[in-house]
Amino acid sequence: MYYYHMTTFDRIISISESGLTPRNENNSKLVNDEKVKVFFSEGFEGCIALFVDFNIVYNDIKSGKTKLKDKDIENKVKKSNNLCDYLKDGVYLQFDGTNIKNERNFENGCTNRIILPKMLNVCILKNKNNNNLIFSRFEIIKYMMSKIKPEEIKYYGSPYDNSPNFDDATKRIQEKVKNYYIMHKKDIDKYSNEDYILEYINIKDFIEEYLK
Repeated sequence: MYYYHMTTFDRIISISESGLTPRNENNSKLVNDEKVKVFFSEGFEGCIALFVDFNIVYNDIKSGKTKLKDKDIENKVKKSNNLCDYLKDGVYLQFDGTNIKNERNFENGCTNRIILPKMLNVCILKNKNNNNLIFSRFEIIKYMMSKIKPEEIKYYGSPYDNSPNFDDATKRIQEKVKNYYIMHKKDIDKYSNEDYILEYINIKDFIEEYLK
């Protein structure tokens, strides 16, 4: 199983030097998660479920339906135009999850382990017709969505305090993803043909080849 972690462009160089280290950053604070961990999602399915949930939480905060403990984050949400504007663009990092215990679930996975730079790859979309490359995490997630149907997403994970019933959680996630797909059909369909392939390049090679 491959794990995925999304990050902003301004953090790529520091991650290439130190790897992914246990932290608690704005994305965790957005959902009132106080754990200090390395966070990730398992497979395309986990990435999709997480992004859809981020979108729901973001909209609830922006509308005032949900309040955050961290008022700075809440204010940033309300001042932003949309989720992409709030998150800022960046990349998806991929790494092999073999021998890395996921302490939570397929969507909000986490570990105490440091993920070393040599384990980290940057996801790149390549257009097979013209060899154009796309790094944007907001395009990568659309590609992932074009390859996974809502009914293929099943909840699984390690039991923890107040963990949900797996069948009930699966139904809720599938319904949320289905609704998101309907609302963003045009963006997702862009990648439904076979014009694009997803490739991976080590983070240090990515910086050397594309950021310098």
